[in-house]
Amino acid sequence: MAEAQRIYLAKKDVEKAEWISPPPSAPLVPKSNLMSETVEPNGNPVQFMHGQFSTKEQKFRCYSCLPKRCRNFYCRCLVWMFCVLLLFIVAIVIAASILYAVFQPRIPKYSVDNVQITGFSLSLDATVSSQFTVRVRMTNPNKKIGIYYLDDSYLGVFYTGTEICRGELPAFYQGHKNTTNLNLVLTGTNVQITSEMVTLLKEQKQLGSIPLHLKADVPVKVQFGKVKTVKITFRVHCDLVVVRLHEDISVTISTKKCKVKL
Repeated sequence: MAEAQRIYLAKKDVEKAEWISPPPSAPLVPKSNLMSETVEPNGNPVQFMHGQFSTKEQKFRCYSCLPKRCRNFYCRCLVWMFCVLLLFIVAIVIAASILYAVFQPRIPKYSVDNVQITGFSLSLDATVSSQFTVRVRMTNPNKKIGIYYLDDSYLGVFYTGTEICRGELPAFYQGHKNTTNLNLVLTGTNVQITSEMVTLLKEQKQLGSIPLHLKADVPVKVQFGKVKTVKITFRVHCDLVVVRLHEDISVTISTKKCKVKL
């Protein structure tokens, strides 16, 4: 009787254990997809799970798995590329230094010597029509450099930020140590201005102090010996103060200041 009871209890424990234990199930991801294998240079296989290493670490492991001869080749290539780039930069610096020492380039000088107003009218609808004749002095101070002035230049006269007339420079060649004076005609027709600008202009005409701004974009090619550069543009800005804006009279310039930039 005792033996039968012990057998019953054993079967009951077994059934309870089977009821508690979950049935075995297949893995969600096949093992072959979780594991990867690579071979080190010494021939030993190495397994690791995907996601165990970051992308940077995996690239490093791949690089470390390359034969030593290949790694040395890549390193030598990088060193040679760096050396060639460094030599190229040094050669450019040396060539520029030699050119500067030989030719001693200097930026041309520009100034406005005279302004003559051949037409200026202010309409009741706050429009301005004007025609200026401006004498521009252009100086090339270089002893060994010539300047080719190109087409498509621009020259404009501004009053309080508004362009009132415009013109352009002619195309010509300026030799070494040369000064050229040009009389340039600038015109503007029915330029709209504000009522505040009209009031300000009348006040400044009475005071005899009218500020004008002359702006020029001058495309040129510079010649070093027999070699011409690509097209570069000089930016000229001149601040002028004239005493009046009367027609057919050479206007007196009380203040003038010009700057040149590339």
